[in-house]
Amino acid sequence: MKKKLTVLIMICLSLSLSGQQSMFKALFMFNFAKYIEWPDRSNQNEFIIGVYGNDEIVNELKKLASSKKINNKSIVIKTVKSLSEASDANLFFVPASKSAHIAEVSSFFAQKPTLIVSEKEGGCKDGSAINYVQQGGKMKYEICRSKIESHNLKVDQKLISLGIEVK
Repeated sequence: MKKKLTVLIMICLSLSLSGQQSMFKALFMFNFAKYIEWPDRSNQNEFIIGVYGNDEIVNELKKLASSKKINNKSIVIKTVKSLSEASDANLFFVPASKSAHIAEVSSFFAQKPTLIVSEKEGGCKDGSAINYVQQGGKMKYEICRSKIESHNLKVDQKLISLGIEVK
């Protein structure tokens, strides 16, 4: 009986921490957007965040989007199965479950002002501009200035200094 209870507690704790991580990742994304300057898209009335696949972060992003704006624009969260469904995304998130597709995502958005965020070890080397990592039991992020700038985006030095710069 004790063994079953211990397993149940571990599962519940794991789910709780997983949900908390999604909340923190979503908050980080909104903060990333504050420190990135996108080229003028005056014809675009919304700030679009695309999420590749149905990841648990979607619910957290939707909660934040309902009460916040980015660059004075309403926020739309698009969950997509195909990259073409979010070709107008300002920010595109590649969760761990789709991490094998980072190079494909990077290629698809190569000529577009889209910030690509991922959560895969070595994600920045595979094409992501910002990548979530765990270090010393804490969530941090890697950031690659050259990848950000290659998408015609400008990044504030503060964002770089708070992350782990990857060249």
